[in-house]
Amino acid sequence: MIKESRSLLLVREDFVLNLFRICDYNMVKNRLLVNHSKNTIQLFWQRDQSVPRSAPAVDFHHPFSEEDLAELRWYLEDYLGFPYGLEPEKAKQTEKKIKEWGKELFKVVFPRSSKAWDFFQEATREGLDKCELCISSDDPSVLNLPWELIYDTDHQFLSPALAGMYRSLNSYAVRAEITDLPENELNILLVIARPYGEKDISLKTIAQPILESLQPIQNKVNLKVLRPPNFEQFERELNENKGFYHIVHFDGHGSFDPNSQGLQHSLGGDGQGVLIFENLNGTPQIITASQIAQSLVNCRVPIFMLNACKSAQEGEESFSSVATRLIGLGAKGVVAMAYSVYAEAAKYFIGRVYEQLVMGSNLSEAVASGRRELINKRQRPSPKGYLPLQDWMIPVLYQQENYSPLAQDTNDKLDLEIFLEEPPPESLIGESKEGSFGFVGRDYDILQLERSLRQNPIVLLQGLAGVGKTQLAIGFSKWLIQTRGRSLCFFNSFEYGTNFVSVIYQVGRAIWGDQFSQYEWEKQKVAVLNYLKSQPCLLIFDNFESLKDSSSSGKFLLTESECEDFKNLLHDLQGGKTWILITSRKEETWLECNYTLQKLSGLHPKDAENLASKIFKNAGIDRAKLSPKYLELLETLSGNPLALRVILPYLKRFTPEEILESIKFGLESFQESSETGKKNSLTVSLDYSFSKLSEKTQLHLPFLALFTARFNISFLCNFSHGFDGGDHLKSSEDYREFFGEKITKTDWLAILSEANQSGILSELQHGLYELHPVLPWYLHQKLLQNHTPDEIGKIENKILIFYMFHGIAFTPEYNGSSTEEAYSALLFEEPNMLRYMSFAEQNKDWDSLWTVFTGLGSLYNRLGLWDKFLLLGQQLLKKLGNEFSSILSSDEKQGYFILKTVLSVSRPNLQNRSA
Repeated sequence: MIKESRSLLLVREDFVLNLFRICDYNMVKNRLLVNHSKNTIQLFWQRDQSVPRSAPAVDFHHPFSEEDLAELRWYLEDYLGFPYGLEPEKAKQTEKKIKEWGKELFKVVFPRSSKAWDFFQEATREGLDKCELCISSDDPSVLNLPWELIYDTDHQFLSPALAGMYRSLNSYAVRAEITDLPENELNILLVIARPYGEKDISLKTIAQPILESLQPIQNKVNLKVLRPPNFEQFERELNENKGFYHIVHFDGHGSFDPNSQGLQHSLGGDGQGVLIFENLNGTPQIITASQIAQSLVNCRVPIFMLNACKSAQEGEESFSSVATRLIGLGAKGVVAMAYSVYAEAAKYFIGRVYEQLVMGSNLSEAVASGRRELINKRQRPSPKGYLPLQDWMIPVLYQQENYSPLAQDTNDKLDLEIFLEEPPPESLIGESKEGSFGFVGRDYDILQLERSLRQNPIVLLQGLAGVGKTQLAIGFSKWLIQTRGRSLCFFNSFEYGTNFVSVIYQVGRAIWGDQFSQYEWEKQKVAVLNYLKSQPCLLIFDNFESLKDSSSSGKFLLTESECEDFKNLLHDLQGGKTWILITSRKEETWLECNYTLQKLSGLHPKDAENLASKIFKNAGIDRAKLSPKYLELLETLSGNPLALRVILPYLKRFTPEEILESIKFGLESFQESSETGKKNSLTVSLDYSFSKLSEKTQLHLPFLALFTARFNISFLCNFSHGFDGGDHLKSSEDYREFFGEKITKTDWLAILSEANQSGILSELQHGLYELHPVLPWYLHQKLLQNHTPDEIGKIENKILIFYMFHGIAFTPEYNGSSTEEAYSALLFEEPNMLRYMSFAEQNKDWDSLWTVFTGLGSLYNRLGLWDKFLLLGQQLLKKLGNEFSSILSSDEKQGYFILKTVLSVSRPNLQNRSA
């Protein structure tokens, strides 16, 4: 037994009494305190509110060598990055050592046949869930130890089962009680700092799991992301909202600055922990924990969540020094991650912690509950699929006193008002759709987009075909909406049909509804422009190269006047609050708006792995059985999402080595054209996939080059085999002449099924398919290998004639189907009808253009889509004017002038009819 001086013993007992005095007695019956001082530890036990009892102090020597701690870090942070070869066996051995290390810790704190052992037995007699354990010290090297590993043969690992486990300081007094915080919801300020750019951890590693985990309790949580993430904005936000935030959640980096001037470190030396915010230009902004803690105290913020990642740049004291300084200067509690954490683990842990806090639990109980969630859900992603990982010891809690942000809700009745609430209105406006496998990765690109847009409100995102520009634009907009970065986002795709009029009309109708249609065009423009200048919106112009790309047939190419409208719009929005994101395969220097150029390449290797895992699951491929060579295949494909989609399904038939050899051979012999905007790895991938298709599929699949966005198998069958339409069409004969044979519906089903399984197509539902934007271009090259442009133009003209009758063919009067079914089918074909309207315009085929337009007008009228009808009519009048009316046949002139009258004079009547 260690003999302590009388003064040291009195200091210890005074500290323990003070600490136990402020404990929460509502839920925990027993408390064990391990107090470290000098080179000794002493155990104290308190039951209920009785006087704490003490065991004799003993010498302290922890059981961890530097090699042990390094091995633990490898297991938690590196192992799942490459779980091949000897690594899985090494991981199993480390898991065994974790248990042995835990046993040694237990022996140090609760040696058998000692007073400390007796206290432990008594404190846990009614169950570990009725006891909490506190480790108290002022030594960072002691606080840094993985105390959560403490293990007893009878009880297993203690920390997941205890009511609470936390660290505290010996030397700091308890601060005054924080009062008058909101009690109706949990208010969280999230700071995401990524000052090290592409080398940093992913932007949404913590934020996305938080957002997902808060969905079930979103009506009880208010989360705001700090923008920009610099200290000046941090102080401004807290000072403007004093007594509002319960939690500041810092997701970034921490370090230890030995030269920092300020309060003395607890061991007597200079220096203190620091957190790294961002300067306005994204570079590191180093802020001491003292500065941060002072802001928390001044603005009455009791809890600090710390995801400060430990890295090779950080000293071993950085983690504990930040947490202890925050605690020492007034924070009630600090929840921190001792090691880098997987997003999956963060989602489970943080989600459960916040859920428990909302329900009225104190911080210690909430962290214990979160740790139990991790021990019950151990599967984490890896290149071999999901593998178990014992990472429940990563979260740790520092606190000086227990704190419950919200009172416990004792009312078991469900609040009727919750179920009467209307869902919030859609904040992403426009026809935008995530890909078949959802939005994957792109964290660094999102980070760069947001930084660029803060400096310049107009950014051009340039990338080759298939690289994922559209998906990034959609993912970026959803990120801004989820984190309250923008109030509304407007998505406009120029792949077909969109022009300046539709952009103005989209915004106007979204903001002012039917009222917007009552105003003249010039007033509409002014209103939308002023709105966008004054409100923090995001305006997306997707596939912008389509505006002036004369080589792309079948698109709405704009007049010079309309191009000037876009130039003026972007010029006028400079300096306003709205951000504009333009995506294009090439630079758009003609805009003359001084945009910021951001180039987009393939997915980051980890993101490519995540996308691959989804493709494998869809294709029924077991990743665990693949050789690690498949990772090289992902790299060879340059992380191009479309290339991955069309190549990886073939791993069901071929080995990674076989496919890799073919792709490398194709890349070596490929002659890239800089004009196409298509990456050679993508073209080679499409060639590989196409070459593996059956002969019949290779012959007929290029027919899809003549469609836009999506198509219906019924149309293909009717055109190629059985819907001739008398003397007017004879489309099946045209198809046979072009492709050499007629094919039946059974043939088409086999062709499309094969293409869908290969990843070239996506089946939306039975008989309805989606085309990737680059696929028509690729298949058009296949058509040109066997046909001249004139021959292709002739078959396009036959499709145009077919679409002239398409509206009639799908009406209930013609085919006897229900109104809903008939018009849904026609609406599905809308992109193709718009495409062939443009084809008719380019060929000055006014009769056909008018016929297709009136068919669409009938559809819009039937479905009450007056916005689309009005917009399409305005486009025709603006582009064609009197020239159009003079060429139309006499019967169609009447319809044209009726349209003109309706659009220019009777907007209120249209509005009333649609009401």
